Amino acid sequence: MLFLFLLASIPISLADLRYHKIPNIYLALLAIALTPVLVMNGFGPIQRLFISAASLAVLHLCGMGMGDVKLLALIVVYLNISTDLSLVELFGYLLSIAALHIVAIGLKNRKLAKSIPLAPSIFLALALYLATS
Repeated sequence: MLFLFLLASIPISLADLRYHKIPNIYLALLAIALTPVLVMNGFGPIQRLFISAASLAVLHLCGMGMGDVKLLALIVVYLNISTDLSLVELFGYLLSIAALHIVAIGLKNRKLAKSIPLAPSIFLALALYLATS
């Protein structure tokens, strides 16, 4: 299943880097591919899903793009199956990698970026989280 995220990360990240948008078709294909796992294993604890949904809503209200929110929602729903999921750790990795991305873009362009393509940071944070858990 992790290979699926690796395959999905390439076109999603490239589209986000180029257009600053994540096409819904990629997210729909990822959702369809994750459906059998969710049917077999369920959705996990509902409390974590509500906390995740509230966190993602706040992030969207703070300016995160809807494609990034949908991508994170798919990842959290998939990871929620595991009983040892740490959302704080996952979002900590995401914020750290996104901050490094902002600094790198700022150093390259000599000005602070107004927005960044977040999909590469999301997939790097997911890889780091899965490698350490």
